[in-house]
Amino acid sequence: MSLFAHVTALLLLTSVASAKPIVLATFAIPLMVESPERGLFVNLTREIAKRNSRQIEILVYPTGKTLLAFSNNKVDGFFPALDVYVPQATAKSTAFYRKVDYVFYKKDKPLRSLKDLEGKKVGLTFRYPYVRELIGNKKIRFEMAADDVLNMKKLGKGLIDAFVVEERSGLKALQLSGQKQIEFDRNQPLSEQVVYYAFQDNEDGKRLADIFSRTIESMKKDGSLDRVLTETATTTP
Repeated sequence: MSLFAHVTALLLLTSVASAKPIVLATFAIPLMVESPERGLFVNLTREIAKRNSRQIEILVYPTGKTLLAFSNNKVDGFFPALDVYVPQATAKSTAFYRKVDYVFYKKDKPLRSLKDLEGKKVGLTFRYPYVRELIGNKKIRFEMAADDVLNMKKLGKGLIDAFVVEERSGLKALQLSGQKQIEFDRNQPLSEQVVYYAFQDNEDGKRLADIFSRTIESMKKDGSLDRVLTETATTTP
């Protein structure tokens, strides 16, 4: 085969690869991921794809199915990814968000630290990624619920003493629950984890991680990352 034919074939393969949609899995999180078209993380993902002239397909699964689809190489990547459940052999983007968890508690019954939670009944959301320092504390009595809204309702009714959740997801769940007299201390977070996109540990995955990382860094510099992640979740046109 001639040099010209080799170059033509390479360009054709590159063009086909670029035209192939990026398939990412995710899971429902109040405000952040509400559907394949709605949510702050969804808006960010689509903005990154748009800036790189790439088509993207977002699949919203239960958390376990998202991780299974990724581990079985059924998707190119998933988000939001955190170190607590991402395999070591993974191509990672730069962080685009910091997941800061707080303790929500009944008004006039403040609970802020891990020590405060010892001996208490603490609500957690099933398959939610908590730090090991929390879930490994044997002095805390945990009670699992299917979602954040149910945990807020349980807290409001006094069925649990506290609920650990990320700030904006927690505030959204509090609004949806209709409960009152629930507070948290913004000045005393319980834990913090960096959030990023996880891709397959192969050449395509590393290339996508690089594309997403460069775009995220560019958006940090021009201020658009903060704007996207602080907007009210709206339907993507």
